[in-house]
Amino acid sequence: MESKKLSSFNLLSDIHTEMLQLPKSFRESVCQECGWSEATFYRKTKTKKAFSNAEKDKILAVGDSLLKRLLAHSNAYRPR
Repeated sequence: MESKKLSSFNLLSDIHTEMLQLPKSFRESVCQECGWSEATFYRKTKTKKAFSNAEKDKILAVGDSLLKRLLAHSNAYRPR
């Protein structure tokens, strides 16, 4: 977002909305990357079984990517 456009946004509401979207975005991205259904995702959140190294890498990469996106979004509000 450009700084000119940000003046029309409510900072609190905008960041809150972005953060509320994180769980859904995380679930959808992990399912896509790992080839899982939504049911498989939730089943695997409750299991104590270990994940494969490939699954671990994909899960961490998705989390890192989403956090970087949120940080970039919030940094758009900071003065330069």
